[in-house]
Amino acid sequence: MRGKIVLTVAVVLSAVTALAGCSGGGSTPDPSTTVSSAAPAPTPSPSMTPSATPTPSTAASVSIPASCDDLGTAATRQQTVGDLTAQHADGFVRPAPTNATTDLSCNWIQEEAAAVLLIISSASAADVESGLASLPAQGYQCQASDDFGAQYCVAPGASTDTEDVVVARDGTWIYLETVNVNARAWLSEIASQVFG
Repeated sequence: MRGKIVLTVAVVLSAVTALAGCSGGGSTPDPSTTVSSAAPAPTPSPSMTPSATPTPSTAASVSIPASCDDLGTAATRQQTVGDLTAQHADGFVRPAPTNATTDLSCNWIQEEAAAVLLIISSASAADVESGLASLPAQGYQCQASDDFGAQYCVAPGASTDTEDVVVARDGTWIYLETVNVNARAWLSEIASQVFG
């Protein structure tokens, strides 16, 4: 009987030892070791710091001179209207966008021989675009101009020595009417001055 008990105890101990071997060598695995070996190494996540988002394109700022005496350079202004007399310029009605506000209006004349009328107006960009679209029906030919950095529209006047010109971009409209005066160089300076 004693031999049977010893044998039974030996069998039970062998079984317990065998079961312990199946569970990984009889030791309890370290949880931190198991987690770190099973989990992938953390990857750096993108910074959540707010970055500057690009703002929608807006109309470039314009710089409209406060006075007719500040238009273009002094030398070109003298060449263009230096021999003419500045006159009151309010009340002229010329092609302009809907809802336009006159920012600067200038008029120079030399009796019936020569004249220059320049009007700078502001309106919404949509109204300026609509105004430009209406010009061909009024006899203007329009095109984009690298020189002016804007739309350039010209209509021949009543004679070969007269013409009407519109230079427009975004919310700004420049109208120039000349009689017996070549003001193209001056207009280029004014457009650069206004549009930057």
